[in-house]
Amino acid sequence: MSHLPRPAFPVSPGPLSVSRCLRRRSGTVLLAGAALLSACTCLAAAGNAVADRASASVAAVRGMTLGPALSIREVCERLEKAGYREFQEVEWDDGLYKVKATAGDGRLVKLYVDGRSGAVLRVRTRD
Repeated sequence: MSHLPRPAFPVSPGPLSVSRCLRRRSGTVLLAGAALLSACTCLAAAGNAVADRASASVAAVRGMTLGPALSIREVCERLEKAGYREFQEVEWDDGLYKVKATAGDGRLVKLYVDGRSGAVLRVRTRD
């Protein structure tokens, strides 16, 4: 007989059954599963952070951080000084206030107002 070094782990003389093999490796499998789950969670969190930074960048480019700089009341006050009245609807959407109002000459108009500066960007006559 040859003299082979003894293995570092115990070896059973008979063949291993599947269940016996799984029992021996269950701790390793659980540890690997926990590590994989942890890695996926970290990657998902990193992905959300990247998406949040991208959204913030787009918002900064458009000139809006987390919302309008002017309140609805401030926008309406500025529009009243410009001659508009009877505000029917004020809606915040994508950096703009969309305001339905009556112009000084009595026409119904839809105004697109910058949410940061209060400047009227567009006036559309409603039919």
